[in-house]
Amino acid sequence: MNGNTFIQLNEEQLEAIEYKGKHLLVLAGAGTGKTQTIISRAKYLIDHGVSPSRILILSFTRKSAQEIVERIKAVSSNKSGVSNLVGRTFHSWCMDIIKNNPDIFQQHNYSVIDREDQEGAFKFLSGKNYKDNDNRRISPELLIDIYSYSINTKCTLTESIRVKAYDNQNSEEVYKAIEKNKYLYADMIKKYLQYKKERNYIDYDDILNIVAKGLKKNKEAQKFIASKQDYILVDEMQDTNPLQYELLSSFYEKCSLFCVGDDAQSIYGFRGADFKTMHNFVNIVPNSEVKKLTLNYRSTQEILDLSNWLLNQSPLQYGKDLKAYRGKSNFLPQVINVDNDWSEANDITDKILSSITEKGLKFNDNMVISRTLYGLRKVEACCLEKKIPYVVFGGSGLMQSQHVRDLVSALRIVSNIQDELAWMRYLMLWQGIGEVTAARIIEKVIFSQSIKEALDILSGLNLQTEISTTLNNIMDLQSNPSESIHEAYKIMEKRLSEIYKDEWEWRKQDFEILQEVALSTGSITEFVAEYVLDPKLETTMKNMGKLKDIVTLTTIHSAKGLEAKICYVVNVSPYGYPTQRAILNGSDSIEEERRCLYVALTRAKDELYIYRNIYSNHVVQPQSKYIGAIVIGSIFVEKDNHENQILITYIQEKEGYNYIGFRPFNYDGPYGDLVEFSFRKLYIPLSEINNKENIQQDDYYFLNNVPENLIQSSYKGMSSKDFDTVKYSGDQIKDDDINEFDFS
Repeated sequence: MNGNTFIQLNEEQLEAIEYKGKHLLVLAGAGTGKTQTIISRAKYLIDHGVSPSRILILSFTRKSAQEIVERIKAVSSNKSGVSNLVGRTFHSWCMDIIKNNPDIFQQHNYSVIDREDQEGAFKFLSGKNYKDNDNRRISPELLIDIYSYSINTKCTLTESIRVKAYDNQNSEEVYKAIEKNKYLYADMIKKYLQYKKERNYIDYDDILNIVAKGLKKNKEAQKFIASKQDYILVDEMQDTNPLQYELLSSFYEKCSLFCVGDDAQSIYGFRGADFKTMHNFVNIVPNSEVKKLTLNYRSTQEILDLSNWLLNQSPLQYGKDLKAYRGKSNFLPQVINVDNDWSEANDITDKILSSITEKGLKFNDNMVISRTLYGLRKVEACCLEKKIPYVVFGGSGLMQSQHVRDLVSALRIVSNIQDELAWMRYLMLWQGIGEVTAARIIEKVIFSQSIKEALDILSGLNLQTEISTTLNNIMDLQSNPSESIHEAYKIMEKRLSEIYKDEWEWRKQDFEILQEVALSTGSITEFVAEYVLDPKLETTMKNMGKLKDIVTLTTIHSAKGLEAKICYVVNVSPYGYPTQRAILNGSDSIEEERRCLYVALTRAKDELYIYRNIYSNHVVQPQSKYIGAIVIGSIFVEKDNHENQILITYIQEKEGYNYIGFRPFNYDGPYGDLVEFSFRKLYIPLSEINNKENIQQDDYYFLNNVPENLIQSSYKGMSSKDFDTVKYSGDQIKDDDINEFDFS
């Protein structure tokens, strides 16, 4: 690159950006400027005479694709031509291909359905009395998972059923159900495929499959579609699945691929993503090479040293040793041992407040990361108690929220009169219409030739006028989806406010956002298709209004691409990293769990706090019927004249309350603060307490044997405010018993 380069690039980045070969995979470690590299590659191509219209940017969310395109436009000297640069998700790209070439793919007048619609379809097909061989309700969610996995991994339905059975082998009930009912499940999925065909439905997985298969079968179509671009730049390549690889293979000959990703951040195996394809890229993609980015611009070297160590414990060869551009800070990652979730949540929120008052930071300089949304609940409760503004990432997006889906069901009907699922949802919104009545109405309108004919039928059924008026007003605004949403909201507001009265002040704000989203689409049909393709638009729910200075609470899978000066990773505990399920599933699942933890650690810029709940996940066997009794804490007692003892606190849920109690245990080890003990030394006697002879040490635990020079450990015991969260059982504990111990 020349002196006009808009960012300073290092040698590794330059070598990738100026690549002259056919296809390139850039293995970009966390924080190494992955997005900058893609932007710089696009700018390099444009500066060297490639028309922006011949470049396609592919990413996994619409937001990231648009952000990359906008940043390229901002730095490009070719302001007029760069307006033709296209950024898409895999699904929106394929949707464009289908929409622009309906004859090639034999797709006309279709409706795109999302996961909730799929669940509705399976429920409809199974009927109220359709049970499995054990007279249990068939799970639509499981059927969708089986079907989706088979499509995305290109395996047979039989193989997908086998994989899902294996995934659930630690859940005896689900495992047995799959084994016993696999032929029934296969039959139900075949009925679902026929149902979609009859109703002209396309689900999320079909979109890529239709294009990938169509291009493979029709070589002329393949050449025609591939001729639309010369360069394809793919972001987050580690998240691609076999179906997406097959799709890209149709472009190997005509186009040049520039793929950027990090095999160490491949954490979507449950969706079919296979990180091994990154390792085998040069064998899969002809005329290809691999280059690496290892200079990290985000974190301190101390944070990277721990992250590098974590990967180096893997039997897999990642071959990346990240170096910090910023160097060392002399602040080691902190491993904080806690007795229970409330101690953890209180310590995290106290540290967040201290970062504001003592360090002069902002709330948005703090991020709390968890493996699951459930793991964030107590942190969220403490944020509310201490009036800390926060937003939660990892839950439902705007388009997946129920109130938005209710309104959009009216748009879907106008878009496709045969959308039976939309009719059912829309009709059952209105007072007095249940499932049976809705089904009878649908029988009368579903085969109408137009929405006008359907409205004429509705007008003769003595229904509420709002039902027809809403659809009629939308019909007149089909080319203006934003205005149609506004019109629908005006009529439906009263009914929706009744249904969601407890949260209406929050929910109603989402319809303004919905109107803004719809401005980017040219018709109701286009909007309906688009919102299914990228439903993870932010909702106002749970985000404390529109504050910008807020703490982020996020799952690991939603944390990719995020960063913060201070990160708190919750419950990094034995049998949590890796999970019991991953251990049972074998090495591939264990290594994906390792990569999950790696993603979490590498979000931190300056300070990293890792919380280890030393009792919650391992003292009681996961499959034990005594799972309700969980040890949550320990207090070390001074040696008396008879024996050494430690007093174990435990918590048990009963009748909606958490009861706390104590039991002593003889212990012949050393005394002092818990930090003086390694987890493994303490774990053995604790397992003996509960007489669980077959509990084993978690030899798979990722933080076993961390070198002392990489972390600093401490112990955060239970405080009086942690005890405020439980109700004491009088026959288990007395007030003067509490006073004997120091809970500070």
